[in-house]
Order: sequence, then structure tokens, then C-alpha cells
Amino acid sequence: MQLLNYKNYLELVLKSAGLCVFEVDLEKQTYLGFVNAEAIYGVSGEKILQDVRSFAALDPELYMEKVSNYFVHPTDAGVVADAFEKVLSGEQAIYDARMRTAPGDYVWCRVHATPYQKEDGSVNMIGVVSNVSNLYEHILDAREKSMRDLFTGLYNKTSFDILCRECLCSQPKPCYALAIIDLDDFKNINDTFGHAAGDRVLLDVSKQLQKHFLQQTLIGRFGGDEFILLIPFSKLCYLEKTFNDFLQDSVGSYPVTKSIGYVVVPDGLCKYETLLEQADQALYVAKKTKNCIQRYEQI
Repeated sequence: MQLLNYKNYLELVLKSAGLCVFEVDLEKQTYLGFVNAEAIYGVSGEKILQDVRSFAALDPELYMEKVSNYFVHPTDAGVVADAFEKVLSGEQAIYDARMRTAPGDYVWCRVHATPYQKEDGSVNMIGVVSNVSNLYEHILDAREKSMRDLFTGLYNKTSFDILCRECLCSQPKPCYALAIIDLDDFKNINDTFGHAAGDRVLLDVSKQLQKHFLQQTLIGRFGGDEFILLIPFSKLCYLEKTFNDFLQDSVGSYPVTKSIGYVVVPDGLCKYETLLEQADQALYVAKKTKNCIQRYEQI
């Protein structure tokens, strides 16, 4: 059997482990090489070196920006910058970031970056990149499950609160409406047909909400037979039509009607608590008539 030389042996080990190794001349801001880059980035190391060669001539701040834009998801740029600062100070840095692949997708990776001093006194960095997407899929799946109402599968009240606040703070912010939906006289369903029937009604209404409202809509179970939604919309007339279609959608053979109170989120800053109170006031008015829609500004 022919013995492998050191270079071939290293490449074989990296391919077997699905790892990529790269080296950077920190002082010259130059990537020196990649081994098994295909395992992470989906392209050869030669192609990456060709793409980033021009970055070396940039000032350090712009260099970091260009490198981050090329390799990682924009949200993770700060993590990479912090890691480089640590390496430049002579310490090893270990960080997780989403790496951009050739198709334009992103995969979660863990990077071990270690500085070392060469004989001439210059400092290089060796980086080892591993794909940890499976780990993050499990983490994100567990996080998603913890955010859901166990019965309906919709977001629970606490999670809706957190996600809604994040959406309201986003920029640019689309047109949003915050709506609270209540089933009219739901207690009568339980008393007349039994709690099993009541459970079926709640599940059917949950499915109706997911059917009628856009995928981007945040839908939560507010408690009992109340649901809460943060709805992006383009025109108010389209939003009203969606509400009407939802109201007219029957729930099996059960005599279920629904009431909706909502408020259009203003362009300026507005607290989630204020919007919640306004939508609740609108729902209170709607419940007096039942099976209707009430907008807060029309009260």
C-alpha cells in the first residue's frame, strides 16, 4: 500500500470529518489558502482566494466589512468582528456564525481561530470551520416548540408578546394591524355539546386563522377562546375582506360566531401595551353586537 504524504493525509482527514481549514496573514490582510473549502462553502479554495484577493488593499475597517459580507450572514458580522479582535490580541477565538455557500444559502458553522507567530515575527491565523447546522436545527426546533401553545400549535401568549414587539420595532416597518378575536358565547358550546366539541371548535378556528391570513401573520392563542394576530397588509379594504371571509367561514355544524376588534398600527412609535388595550376596547364594542368587526378608530 502506498503511503500518503502529509498534505494528502491532511486533505483526507478533513474530507472525512467535513472540516475546512484556512490560513490568514493578519498583518497583510491576506488569505493564504483553504483546504477542503467545498465541504463548507460549496466552492474551491482557489475560487475563494480569487474572490477575496482585492480585499488586502483596503483599510482595516473596510477589509473587515468586505470579509464579513463575503463569508457570513449580515446579522453575524458583529460576532466575527469580535472574534478577529480577540485573535489580533493573541488569543484563540471560537464562535458560531452562518456561512454563505455558493448557492447563496447560509449554514451554521463553528469556527476555531488561532493566531500563531512565524519565525520572521509576523502573525498568521489558522481557522478550522465545521458545519454545525444539525445542532442548530435541534436548538431552533426545541425553541420553536417551547414558543407554541401545546393544544392549538399557535404561538403562546408570552411568545406572541416577544415576537410582536420585535416586529413593531423593525425597520422598515410594513403596515400592521393588531387584532383580537373572540368566539361568541363559547361556553354554550361546551355546555351544550360537551368539552370535546369545544376542543374541536378551537382547533378548527386555529386552522381557519392559518388558512385566511398571510403566512407572515403572527397568530397566537391569547387564552381560552381568544386569539391575537399581528397582520401585515397593503390596503385596508383587503384586510377587511379577509376579516369578513374568516367570520363567514363556518365551524363544522356548531353554531359558532366570532367577534373581531382591531387597531391599525400608526406610523409613529406606539407601545405594544397601548395597541393591545385599543384592540381590546374595539373587541368589547364588537362583542355587544357579536359576529362583527370593530376598528378602534371608529369607536
